[in-house]
Amino acid sequence: MTTPQQIVSHASSPPRADTVCYLCGGPLTAYTNQLRHGPGIALYCAACDLGMLQDQGWADLKTYYDQDYRKRHGPTLNQPSSYQEIFDAYVPYQGSRIECLKPWLHPRARLLEVGCCTGHFLHEVKSLVGEVVGVDYDARAARFASDVCRCRTFGGPLEEAGLEPASFDLVCTFQTMEHVPDPIRFATLLKRYLKPGGTICVEVPSLHDPLLSVFRNPGYRTFHFHEAHLFYFSPASLRAVMERAGFRGEVRGRQDYNVLNHLHWIMSNGPQSTCREGLGPPRLPIADDVEPALRAELEAWIEQVDRQYKTLMAKHGRTENVIFLGTR
Repeated sequence: MTTPQQIVSHASSPPRADTVCYLCGGPLTAYTNQLRHGPGIALYCAACDLGMLQDQGWADLKTYYDQDYRKRHGPTLNQPSSYQEIFDAYVPYQGSRIECLKPWLHPRARLLEVGCCTGHFLHEVKSLVGEVVGVDYDARAARFASDVCRCRTFGGPLEEAGLEPASFDLVCTFQTMEHVPDPIRFATLLKRYLKPGGTICVEVPSLHDPLLSVFRNPGYRTFHFHEAHLFYFSPASLRAVMERAGFRGEVRGRQDYNVLNHLHWIMSNGPQSTCREGLGPPRLPIADDVEPALRAELEAWIEQVDRQYKTLMAKHGRTENVIFLGTR
């Protein structure tokens, strides 16, 4: 497999001497000196297959996620989004997460989601379990999730939520661990709330995303690395974090964005304007007056291509997301 070290864009500033790998304490290679919103250095440990930012500057995570994060990051490119817009953008696309968890969803199960945002996952999974609870640093997002999902949520650090230890059958966190300054401590904290024999699901963006590792798209590399993501995991480094936190389990890949989204990146070296174009079914720009039979066949064809593309990338470990599923 092509590694980030092989596709490195050498940073103009070398890593500081005191910057070492979070997992092994070894030396790091400068991966890039350009993040999504400006200069910054992302580093890579070849021994652990782990990426990390050189400067992790968000000392007060609650303030950052309460006040600043959503001003830069949302479903519409370069545009702040309301909580309703965030919910509407992501709620239709939770099916593959639910399918992944299907063996553990039953009417008696209690599910905790850490990093629940506006509740788009909680909303879709709620009818399949006995109870859902959400926690998020963004207190306003947590309140929105509570209102729209009619469930209990908490805005702030997980350890301050007042939840009973060992009380959940499922603990889930999607696209959250990459934001925290100490992933092993975070995973250990999640374990506190999981029942013996319960299941944990951790999903993070993958360092082997095909736009990085297969197509080596320069625009996507700048887009992928940004100031809110403190760590960049591969299957190996995610497994290492979870095992050090006391879990055992398996790692899987999951691809959200469709094949036309990737073709757009390849052709334009930039993103689509909204996440809906890439997360939804792939749609060709077919003219309005094309006969229905041809339109139907073309739509069926591109959807088949999309399924094949996602299956192929998963087979070779080149999906945009990597998931750890396991138990304590």
